[in-house]
Amino acid sequence: MDERIDAADVTRRLEEALSEGNRLVFWEDEAGDYADALGEIRPDGATVVDATHRELATKRLVLRGEPRGRFVVYRAGGAPDPVDDLVLDLKLEARPFTCTMEGSWAEECGVPLELAQVVSDHAAFFRSKERRQALAATSLPKETAGELRFAMCAATLRAADSEPRDAARSMATRAILEWSRGDEAAMRAISAAGLAPAFWDAMRAHLGYAPARPEDASVGDMAFRMLEGMCGDTVEDAGKADPAESARVLGGMARGRQTRPAFDVVVREYADDVADAIPQEGRTPELLADVDAIPQVDEWILGHFLQAELGSGLDLAQLEGVWARRRYMLFADRYSHHYEALLALARFSRALDGYRGTVGDADGLPGLLSAYAERWHEVDRRYRELLLARDGMRPGRFREDLEPAVDGVEKDYADFLEDLTDRWQSHLMDEGTWPPPSARSQDGLFHELVELSFPEARPGRRVGVIVSDALRYEAGRELSERLSASGATGLSGKVSVSCDAAVCMLPSYTQLGMAALLPDGPMRIDPSSSLVEKSGRPTQGRVNRQEALASRVPGAVALGADGLLDAGSVDLGDAPLAVVYHNVIDKTGDSRDSEGRTFEAVETACAEVERLVQVLVRAGCGKVFVTSDHGFLFQRPEPESYAYADVPGLAQALSAQGESARTRRFAVGRGLPRDESLLVYGAGQLSLEGDYEVAMPRGITRLRLQGSGARFVHGGASPQEDVIPVVTVEVASSRGEADSPTGVEGFPTGRTVITGPSVSLVVYQTKPCGNGTSPLAVRVGAYADDGTLLCAHERELELSSDSDDPEQRKTRVTLRLTDEVDAHATAWVRISARVGATTRYRTAWEREYSVNRAFGSDF
Repeated sequence: MDERIDAADVTRRLEEALSEGNRLVFWEDEAGDYADALGEIRPDGATVVDATHRELATKRLVLRGEPRGRFVVYRAGGAPDPVDDLVLDLKLEARPFTCTMEGSWAEECGVPLELAQVVSDHAAFFRSKERRQALAATSLPKETAGELRFAMCAATLRAADSEPRDAARSMATRAILEWSRGDEAAMRAISAAGLAPAFWDAMRAHLGYAPARPEDASVGDMAFRMLEGMCGDTVEDAGKADPAESARVLGGMARGRQTRPAFDVVVREYADDVADAIPQEGRTPELLADVDAIPQVDEWILGHFLQAELGSGLDLAQLEGVWARRRYMLFADRYSHHYEALLALARFSRALDGYRGTVGDADGLPGLLSAYAERWHEVDRRYRELLLARDGMRPGRFREDLEPAVDGVEKDYADFLEDLTDRWQSHLMDEGTWPPPSARSQDGLFHELVELSFPEARPGRRVGVIVSDALRYEAGRELSERLSASGATGLSGKVSVSCDAAVCMLPSYTQLGMAALLPDGPMRIDPSSSLVEKSGRPTQGRVNRQEALASRVPGAVALGADGLLDAGSVDLGDAPLAVVYHNVIDKTGDSRDSEGRTFEAVETACAEVERLVQVLVRAGCGKVFVTSDHGFLFQRPEPESYAYADVPGLAQALSAQGESARTRRFAVGRGLPRDESLLVYGAGQLSLEGDYEVAMPRGITRLRLQGSGARFVHGGASPQEDVIPVVTVEVASSRGEADSPTGVEGFPTGRTVITGPSVSLVVYQTKPCGNGTSPLAVRVGAYADDGTLLCAHERELELSSDSDDPEQRKTRVTLRLTDEVDAHATAWVRISARVGATTRYRTAWEREYSVNRAFGSDF
């Protein structure tokens, strides 16, 4: 049967005709469209008889064979002259029935009968049942020939929107999707049905795609012109499509997981040609900051800032402002490491300048410790961020061009480490012993953090401690910021977070640091093994540590981080204290094969510790402390020969004692040689028991040790190794006590009247982040009273500046408006803030604008 025939529908209509009390229904099918389908048409209680060329036989059956039967008499080919019509009497007696394809299609699809000629003109469209069903289901208007053709195009491209402009956007999206896959089936169907002119008229009217010659219209050309349109005024080409509509269509594809590959095809195909249309003088950060279409824009911006940095230095505030505007744009993932590298580079320079300008003011060890904890640690952090960002980049020209700057940072960082470490070591014993009495020290943290918190085995009164091996101070500061801004369930808006500094024991290595964090008591290093006893009891391993903890806090438990991370939860039962031991950084750095991934391990450690804090808070810990056994030194280049302390007699003295505790940064033994390249202290000077000595190389030099890595080291005396974080996470008793996000306000850049194609405003972050204030995610858009979006898309921003300068916390946003704004007397420009860790946004600021675009957006 022909696919055009819907036998069930014809049967239904015949049954309706017979239900009116008619014994006979006469069906004259002039075109013969239904001749082959009669076998499928079986009306209830009646017989279908084909009278075509069988008129006398049909007449005999109806009048004599079954005089009381009910019949549908069908004849194909048209009626003969009445004089020659052998069944004219039957025809006159019967109820007439007509069923042209056009009429049937029109009735099925809800099309007025007066448009039957339009239906006939595009019969190829109606031969598909799927397309007829889509046309019948659409809520688009179909009252005129133009409306009907538009609706037919929408049905072919499966655009189910109720508003014509939305349908046009969906049609363009679908057409580009098929084009990107190399199979334009829907567009071929549109052409076959004679609907191509209607489709291109719709693209011109609604999306501004109007090629100079109609015959040049194609989906590929439309995609190209829309990509140009997304670049706005920066592209000097009168043939580009409407900028706002282009951003709505292609930008929507780019932001959809399933449609992003199609957008990427458009970019690969046409980005170079679009880039050529942007003049050289227009390729500046000031003009390109809001252009979100092709990757070349980011490459130009990054190249500009890199050249500035390699010259006199880049403008950090400008770069931060540009990245704040671009971090949620279409190619942010591709270039985030590039921006982060430049930011780290500039921030490293700023931090290093700060160190050089203030280091002379530091008075003794207390001054050095205070300045490092407050400011100077940022040099370490920015160095880490730079190397992480650089390693995250794909190989390419930018990375190659960045290398001279990275090499310069390596030299500056080495100089910083040497200078600061020399100062640190020169004041190490100013107070006679280590740890110095004036400093918060690791061996007193158990009493200070745990015992004075009076832990109890009930929700809210439990205390959690996370000891993350080798989490140095600068990483702890970043961790505290991460926890303060965390969107994790149980943390977001419910905790207050702070980070303080303490000094660890010397030598700064794992066994001693872990022992120092246990309940107080005298400590002794075994020079032959580096193991540590506290109060005469062993401290290595979780079993020994749990015994030590429970001896002071009955019921305390020592847990491994891996089990908690795998389970995602923990039942603490009657435990008032839970101490979790976490080892990612030290495990990675201590291996020669993996030490190059130390900074990646810091990122992993911070993410895992955030999850561990969440687990402990959900388990009823009202306070969670995060600290470390020691820090570390790390430099990317392999140390040169001069970076090793070659001490005559040291190796012999240690080997004469058999097995000895020794690393790249310290050695423990008796009768150690004195040398200008070594610091040597007796156990008592380091607040330890025993008659041994501890030797540490001066500066950042290493001891020679067969088979171990030399880039990641700890055990010696430097702020990076010796200053540890004490992060305090406390569940707030009220929301007012918890850390909260910064605020946001908007400031129009001119009168609140929309007269052109765009509207601009300044988004102002009301408070700097830090000190209990976390970043805030916002969306900016233009809307009608009913919430309809009137701009190309909502702009997303993260307000995360820590600057005290209000000017540095301002971001200019330009919204490109769609022509839909002209249908409204007013429009709302609104800033919406994200609610906690949810996907919901609430209105934080809005302003009503009057609309006065008398000449439209092209004026």
